[in-house]
This record gives sequence, C-alpha cells and structure tokens, in this order.
Amino acid sequence: MQTLVRKRWQIKPDPAPATVAALAQSLGVLPLTARVLMNRGLTDSETAGLYLAPTGSRFLDFHQLPGVLEAGRLIAEAIRSKTGIAVFGDYDVDGITAAAVMTEFIQDRGGRVRILLPDRLHDGYGLNTKAFETLADQGVRLLVTVDCGITALAEVARARELGLSVVITDHHEPGNSLPAAQAVVNPKIAGPEAFRHLAGVGVALQVVRAAAEALGEENHEPLRKYLDLVALGTVADVVPLLGENRMLTRAGLAVINRGGRPGLTALIRAAGLEMGKLTSQDLAFKLAPRLNAAGRIGDPQLSYRLLMTPAPKEAEDLAGQLNELNARRQALEKNVIAQALEQLPDAPNLPWALVAAAPDWPLGVLGLAASKLCERHHRPCFVLSRQEEGWRGSGRSISGFPLHTILDSLAPLLSKWGGHELAAGVSLPLENLEAFKLALAAEAEKRLTGENLIPELTVDAQVRLEELTPRLCRELSRLEPFGFQNFRPILAAEKVRLAAPARVVGERHLKLKVKDGQGRPLDVIGFGWGECAADLSPDKPLDIAGHLVENIWNQTTTLQMELKDLRWD
Repeated sequence: MQTLVRKRWQIKPDPAPATVAALAQSLGVLPLTARVLMNRGLTDSETAGLYLAPTGSRFLDFHQLPGVLEAGRLIAEAIRSKTGIAVFGDYDVDGITAAAVMTEFIQDRGGRVRILLPDRLHDGYGLNTKAFETLADQGVRLLVTVDCGITALAEVARARELGLSVVITDHHEPGNSLPAAQAVVNPKIAGPEAFRHLAGVGVALQVVRAAAEALGEENHEPLRKYLDLVALGTVADVVPLLGENRMLTRAGLAVINRGGRPGLTALIRAAGLEMGKLTSQDLAFKLAPRLNAAGRIGDPQLSYRLLMTPAPKEAEDLAGQLNELNARRQALEKNVIAQALEQLPDAPNLPWALVAAAPDWPLGVLGLAASKLCERHHRPCFVLSRQEEGWRGSGRSISGFPLHTILDSLAPLLSKWGGHELAAGVSLPLENLEAFKLALAAEAEKRLTGENLIPELTVDAQVRLEELTPRLCRELSRLEPFGFQNFRPILAAEKVRLAAPARVVGERHLKLKVKDGQGRPLDVIGFGWGECAADLSPDKPLDIAGHLVENIWNQTTTLQMELKDLRWD
C-alpha cells in the first residue's frame, strides 16, 4: 500500500455487538455512534449520556482545589478595603483571557486593579521584578499572577520584600520548591485529578468563584459571563478538552454564540465568522491566532483591551488592528518556514532531529514555524534566531522524544531551557550551534525508531458507506467541542472505488466520489491532496479515512468525508 503522507493506521477494534446494541438502545443512538463512544471509554449509558448531553450547572466544586479559599479571601479583602491590586498575566491567549477574567471580576465589584502583561521580546515569559518596584511605589499591595509564577521563587521573594502580598494562580509544572506566596493555586501541585488539566484561565475562574463566595455572593450565576473568556483561553492553550475543560468550553461557546462582549463580536466579524454558529475549531484556528498575534509581534495589551472594551467602535478598531497583525504574522511565519526548508537536506537525507537557524528571525513566530516543520517531517525540530546574547528559539517534538528530558541531558551546551514533552524554549551560546545540532540528532537516533517517524492515525471505527448518514453526522457532532484528546471522530472505509474520475479543485485539493457497491456514492474532499489525483483510477481500490461533515453549497447541504489519509494499491 502507498500513501501520499504515509501514516500508521491504528484502527480501534469493534466492541462486542451485544454491548453496542444495548448502549445504542439505551441512548437512542445509532449502533455506529455507540461504537465510537465505547471506543472512547464511554461504555455505560449514564457516563455516555452525560457526555452527549452534559448539564451546564455541574461544574466541579472549587472548594476541593488546594489554596483557592485563601486566594479568594485575600482578593475579596483587597476589594473591600480598596487596596491596590495588580494582576500579572502572560502574552498568550490563555494568559490574556485569565487576566481579563481576574481584572473584570475585581472591577465589577469596585476594586482598584491594574494589569501587567509582559512583552515577549523585551521581557520574556514570567514575572518582572522591576515592575514590582514601580507597583509598590504606586501603592499596590496585592499581586495576583495568572497563568504564570509557579517557578518564580526569586521574583516572589523580591515582591514580598517590597511589601506586596502575593497570590499565585498557575497551571504549569512546579519546580522542586514553591514560591513563598501567601496563597498558591495550581492543580499540578495537589488536589483532585479532575482539576489537573485546567488551563490558566480555568484556574483563574476557580479563584474568582472563591473570591465571590468570600464577598458573600451566594448566587454565582453572574460569574457565567466570564465563560466566553474561559472557553477561548482553554481551547487556545491546547489542554485536553475532556472533563471540566469540555464542560467549561461547551458552556463558554454558548455564551459566545449569544453575543454580548463587544470585543469578541468585533473579532468574530473581522474573522469572517457567523455569530451563533461558532465551534471550538473556530476559536482555535480563527480567533486565537488573531489574539495571539499581538503577543507574538506586537503588544499583548491590544488583545486585552479588545476583550475588555465596552465600546463597539473601539472594539471594531482593535479587531481591525489584530487582523492586520495576524496577516503580518502569517507572512513572517511563511518566510521563516521557507528559509528553514532551504537549510534542510532532501527527505532521504534528513537527520533524525532538525535544527534551522538564522539571524534576526522574529522570535514570536519561531514556535509556529517549528510546529509546522515538525508536522511536515514528523521528527523533532528546533527553529532558532540569532540574538545579541546568543541563539534563542523554540522546539516541537513527537511521541517518544520528550524535549524537557532531552534538553536536561544537553545542559552543558545550553544557557537556558524549559518546556514539556512536546514543546520547549531554548537559549544557547553562539558558538554551540553546531554541537547542539549534532547532539540533538544523536539523541534522536538513539531514542527513536523508524516507526516513530511515521505519524499515527487513530481510526475510531471501520464503516460501510451506507452507514454514513445525516443522522450519524448529527449524532457525532454531539461529541463537540472537539479539541486535544477529544478529536473529531475519524472513520475509515476500505476497498472503495471511484464512481467518477478524480478531480483537482482550487489549486491543490482533491475531489472524489467513491462507492463500495452498497448505497449511494460518497463525496470526499482532500485538502492539499491534489497531487495524487493522477495516480487514482476506477480500477484501483482505495482505503479512505476522515471526518464525516456537512458540506453547505448554494443553500444545499450534502454529506462528505474530509480526508485525513488515503491508501491505494
């Protein structure tokens, strides 16, 4: 068999027919929907039923999150006493939305609050002690971090020296020691497993829930107004869209689709989307990149102001600026990727790990470029830019090559590094670049096998074309919101044949009509697959795998498969 981009298909086995039939009958869904649910671990009717129709009020009990009550008490006390509060966030969407939730909550209750968001180029990630000195001089007495601070031991110590009380709210991995803050809220430290994968904005929400209670607010319904921000930050930070994250995102999408926040309304319009029909994919691929563009190549305050403004005209102006920044970001990213590809050898000679480096590549797009190169070649990749102090950049990885562990082993070559299994940031002296390239490739060759370099495609179920119906499409859509670890179901049909010649539509997209001898033919669209059209003919059986989606064209809705992989003899 061949594939355009060869993948290893991991097809989930069919559950026992009797159990499938029982679950389907209990839920009132098709057997194929029941198979997909069971293959995702939703094997009993109560759990699966709640997954398909969760109740929006069943959020986790925030009291179980260690540190949250003390954090809420300190914030409530500062609001009551009109004590100056500073909220310190981050320059990505999670950090910006978390800052917006926290500051909006405080402002709504008459508190005195100001916001600090770091500049990626000049400040880098994390807390800024120089800013603390200014805050102390200006009368601020409570510092609240969102989406950062858990490893900032020295910075928190300095803030305490300056007379600031400190509340840390974060979701990143802690170090061996914790900052000496008055309250630390981080589900990675302790607490129920159900909280562990909250994004920074999700942690911030639990803290404002606790602060509302400390202020004597028995009705928490007004806090639902922040769920639009929570959904946006949660999806953008690519945390698992399961459990509480899925509940928060689902509820937040409902808030977004009802409208009400002028900044989001303007951004949705600027992105060419239709209010009332937004999905998690729209948040991830349309809205989040525009908000992130400010932190990548501009000022993150721009995105913060957009989310906070009550004025539609200002929102429209800010959304337009973000659109322009995002277009610039796309052009810069495209340029870096093109130059990086020129540095890499042809596919047969690629090293096991890739490093591309050049002077003055913009730091804000290096992670995006590394991600695209890693996806293209399915091997670890670093993209570095030469700065005055040395090389700085970002890396992305694949399963089996944990970057945080690898970089620890390469410490003698590095000046600074941090991250997790699949993404990391790194700095190294100018003279160590070649040694870093060789050492990284050697580690990859030692730890990876040829199979690691072939991307894996998880197939939820094998199907017959006659099973692919509008009802099935509607039922599978109830698994939304889709995202990390809750991916849109992938269905596979084997040994289908062309019912009409393959066509290339647009510049490079593949359009097929396939049949399997039963039922009506199915339309298939393969974005970026156009180059294989000439290799396909009616006498060649095909295996297809992809998402079942509705295609709306000229006010007519038809079913089609959105291709994820294609195999032929």
